[in-house]
Order: sequence, then structure tokens, then C-alpha cells
Amino acid sequence: MATALRFLLFSILIHSAFFANAQNFGTSLDFLIKETNARTAALGGFNVSLRDDDVQMINSNPALANGRMARSAGFTFNPSFAGINQYNTIYCDSLKKTGTLFASLQYLDYGSFQQTDPAGIVLGNFTASQYAFSMGTARKKGNFHLGTALRFSGFQISSLNSYSIGMDMGAYYKHPKKDLSYGLSIRNIGWQMKKLYSDGKSMQLPLNIQAGFSYRLSHMPLRISATAFYLQETDIQYLDPNAPGKLDPNGKLVKDDKKITEQIARHLCLGGEFLLHRNFNLRVGYNHLRRKELRPETGAGLTGFSLGFAINSKPLNLSYTYSGWQSGAGLHFLSLNIRFNSFLNRAN
Repeated sequence: MATALRFLLFSILIHSAFFANAQNFGTSLDFLIKETNARTAALGGFNVSLRDDDVQMINSNPALANGRMARSAGFTFNPSFAGINQYNTIYCDSLKKTGTLFASLQYLDYGSFQQTDPAGIVLGNFTASQYAFSMGTARKKGNFHLGTALRFSGFQISSLNSYSIGMDMGAYYKHPKKDLSYGLSIRNIGWQMKKLYSDGKSMQLPLNIQAGFSYRLSHMPLRISATAFYLQETDIQYLDPNAPGKLDPNGKLVKDDKKITEQIARHLCLGGEFLLHRNFNLRVGYNHLRRKELRPETGAGLTGFSLGFAINSKPLNLSYTYSGWQSGAGLHFLSLNIRFNSFLNRAN
């Protein structure tokens, strides 16, 4: 059963690549904008404005890299549906002459599938996976922090391979007096260098322009964040043409229209971190687009909501998040950050 479900999910990703139109998201390369750590997942799936010593936040915005992340590494395990697993790792260091440097690896494993001929005779098994390797740097320019990252990504199905090259650019600004920060990130500027099929269509990289802010309240142990995503797309509201509609007071059938308020809401995700103790935080997030597009007819449940926590010490930071995708079904993220400087200082 799990193999059949995994194959169905994998087939949907493949077919979406060939039926995608002018939109820059909704293809099998969307794994490039998938959450890569528990903290981002807990805050609704996107965040470009939190800049501290959490090295894994760099994947959202390269401008978030800074000296506090020097000699830090991050690891995340994200088991998905039907045995599909995602693994992420990142390392950051700071050098006087070159600034802050980082490198990251993202790997999505679809598992093994049975290969058959047109008559249904089993020929063996094949595997499928996607991966991305990034390297980047960040520097301070006046009151702003600017960052950029170059990414090479690949898509492998059995003996078929596809390769892409892309770039992320970001900016970050911290208010000089308030605990208020702003972030801007432009992700996946690039193109597909090699198509999966020689006679197939090229897949577009999922361009995603994001902007947001984070603010810690003055008299509460709470930091709030709001992030707008897919800013390059003006229309991301989907209306089901087969939806039955509703009857107005005159008994006339009326179907839903696209509303400007709904368009705005679907571009936003909200998150909060309850800073209960320097060693323990609680996190919560909400993604309106995810809730509207993934909610089943039987009830939304926690679809679009995410819940998580972080246990922090000087050398280690452990985070966990549950991200609701459908009623009774969600994704789990487990992240570990290691600060090697703390271990070295203890040894000395």
C-alpha cells in the first residue's frame, strides 16, 4: 500500500512538470522551495526575517548568514508521506577577508519502484531522487546585510537525469532601536540546463519572491513574524470549476468569485515564537494558502497550522515541528544544530 501511494505521489509530481503553464510554481522542481528545517516549518513554511545563530535559516534567505553562525552545522530529517524522505544539512563559517561563507545540501529520496514492461512483466526496480547543493556568502553594506547563493540541483529517475542551475539573493535590515527586522529574498533565479527527456519541455525553476518582518513584543515573551511569498504571482487563488456553488435568497445558483482579500491572504503566512525560557521555546504558524488548497471536504482539522518547540543549549539546539497538511495527516521535521565553537571553548 505504501509503495502504491508513493508511486501515485511521485507520478503527480512528474506529470505536473509537463502540464505547468506560465506559473513559476507547481512543477516537480518545487522541492527547491520546500521547508528545509523545523523552525521554518513551524512558522508557516516561509520566513526571511529571523537572523540569529540558527544556521538553518540561511536556506530561506542567504542574507541571514552572520558571524554568530561561525563553525555551526545543521541537520534536518523530514519523513514525508508514503516513505518519501527529505534530508538537509548546512555548514557556515566566518572569515575576516571573505565574510560569512556557507554550504548546504538538500536531498529528497522517493525510494524504490518496481519496473515493468507494457505487458506487466517485472523487469526489476529503479530509484528516484532530487538533490540540490548550494554555496553562498553574506556581507554587511551600511545598515543592510546582503547575501547570495549559487545552487546546482538534479533530478534522477532510473537512468534519466536532469540538471538545473539557480541563484538566491537576499537582503536583511535590523531596526537600530526596536527589536524589529525585515527581510527580502528572491529564490531560484535560473534555468534548467538538461531536460529529463530529450523531447520533453524544459521545467521552470520555482521563482519565489518573499518579503517579511519579525518583531518581538516589548512586554510579552513573544516574537511574531509575517512573510509574504510568491509575490511575483498576482493570482494564486484556485476555484474548482466543478464546485456546486450556493443558492442566493432568490434561489439562483451562485458560484464563488475570486476576491482581493482572499488573494492577499493566500500570499501570507504567520508565525509566533513563545520565548518561555532561554533554553526552551514554543512555536506556532499558519499558512492560509495551504489550508485552502489542501483541506478535505470532511473537515479542515489542523490543515495549514503548524506546531513546534525548540530545546536550546550553547553547543546544541534541537527542534521539532508538526506541520498539518490534511485532517489527521501532517509532516514531521526534526532539526539539530551543532555549534562547534562551544565544544572547542569547553575543550580549552
